[in-house]
Amino acid sequence: MRISPELQARIDALPDPALRARILKSLDSPREHRASDENIFEVIVTGYQMAAEQQARLRKWQESEIVAFIEYVKAQAPELYAKYLQHEKELREKKLRGADEDELWFDGDLRLDIQRLAHKWMPDLEFVDSGELVGGVLDYARAHLI
Repeated sequence: MRISPELQARIDALPDPALRARILKSLDSPREHRASDENIFEVIVTGYQMAAEQQARLRKWQESEIVAFIEYVKAQAPELYAKYLQHEKELREKKLRGADEDELWFDGDLRLDIQRLAHKWMPDLEFVDSGELVGGVLDYARAHLI
């Protein structure tokens, strides 16, 4: 399919090469009932901008905050902390043995338990920010504790 020169110029003006490639791939894919090329462009760019804005609003956790939360977990829920470390060790062992990606998922219930504790630690914490904190804890533990 031929893209209009005006739309091609708008695509070329986008700063993210991955976004440009995604748009071109979408415009190139065959469909029976298609939206206009301009509508496809607008939907993809709008979704990209919304995701970027949401990402920018996320709290950026400092390592000292992550360590402080880990200490809080150790003090308030030592059995949860021990269970978490054991789970991380098991995941690392599976990975070293060459396990499939399907076997390397972090336990969702355990993650939610840690996230609930984050809300006790900081009651006004947004849910997405607590998720980012738990992600930071996982990264920190993999790098420093396991």
